[in-house]
Amino acid sequence: MLIDWSKLPKIPGMRAGSERKAICGDKMSAVKVETQPDAHFDGKTHWHENEQMLIMVSGSVWLRVDDKEFEATAGDMVFFPAGSHHAAIGTGPEGCVYYELFAPARPDQLPGWVGSSVLRFD
Repeated sequence: MLIDWSKLPKIPGMRAGSERKAICGDKMSAVKVETQPDAHFDGKTHWHENEQMLIMVSGSVWLRVDDKEFEATAGDMVFFPAGSHHAAIGTGPEGCVYYELFAPARPDQLPGWVGSSVLRFD
């Protein structure tokens, strides 16, 4: 099945200056994140029991995973183990676009979700 991201509804991101589009299957989900260079980052980490991969499409993002900080750029893939404490903490001057993949699925990121979030903040 081909996913046409341009036809999916936009939903607010985790911070002002970013937006998401999400899809969800039975066992995994994916989110496309677009973040403007002037987005607000508070540096707070969060965690969940889902494994997560981030695949950079364009721009750059600074990440914190447990006690390490690093920059991910276009073409990079980052793995977040289940239970890892992580956060995006900034972008490069052009902002960034990336995909997030989750297993098991994260239906809490779909528009109209009324259940609880799996996110836990530090």
